[in-house]
Amino acid sequence: MSVVAVAVILGVLVVMATRAGQVRAGAAVLCILFGLVLGATPAGPAVNEFLTSIGQGIWETLQAW
Repeated sequence: MSVVAVAVILGVLVVMATRAGQVRAGAAVLCILFGLVLGATPAGPAVNEFLTSIGQGIWETLQAW
């Protein structure tokens, strides 16, 4: 659940940046592909743990409201 929350938030930020003209669609697609490739490397589990901890923190903050 927490990694999904981070993915949703990052996806929303990518869409907002693209619509605001700060990031072009091609650059956004390249960043997304880079993330997918990075996840498939040996660094993937460490990245997953990092995103999980961020997601848990966001989820706990939202639940506290």
